[in-house]
Amino acid sequence: MKYLLFTGMAFSFVLYSSIALAGGPGLNGTWKFVPGKSTDIASWGNSLPQIEISSSDANVRVISEWLERGKIAFADTFDVHTGGGAVTSTVRSEVWPPNWFMGVLSVPGEPRTVSGSWLEPGKSLRVVSRETLRTSQGKIPVTTTFDYTLEADGKTMTCSEKRSTRPSPVVLVFERKEAAP
Repeated sequence: MKYLLFTGMAFSFVLYSSIALAGGPGLNGTWKFVPGKSTDIASWGNSLPQIEISSSDANVRVISEWLERGKIAFADTFDVHTGGGAVTSTVRSEVWPPNWFMGVLSVPGEPRTVSGSWLEPGKSLRVVSRETLRTSQGKIPVTTTFDYTLEADGKTMTCSEKRSTRPSPVVLVFERKEAAP
């Protein structure tokens, strides 16, 4: 069963429209997790993240999916206007995808604000997310900075997650998922 946890502003995307801009698909595409090259995130063996990125002009959509036994268990979607301006959406589920396995929960009904910019067009994207989370110590505002970077081989993407509540980043490595023939 697939659950869409968050949605930003609705607008159309033309998948892979940044090919000319980036000299190839850049970050656009579906990315599968490489656990052996990443920070240990206690993926529980059968639950692994996957990321889909699509961009059109100054708009980027990032979909983070958690797969359980190869099927999507839940997903988080956010839209970014890289040309400026934050996108605010309403949290709809308690699942907080960047750290779902540690008992840190989102707060349904609370706002989440996302902003971002290209550090290198089509190849390196910085996204800043602000929201309130619930932990065993109570509610806490958290800012998470995600840096999505395409490596020189064009087949590997690194996502560095820096949280206001954590001294060291979580580094996740992904490989481009090849399209089915």
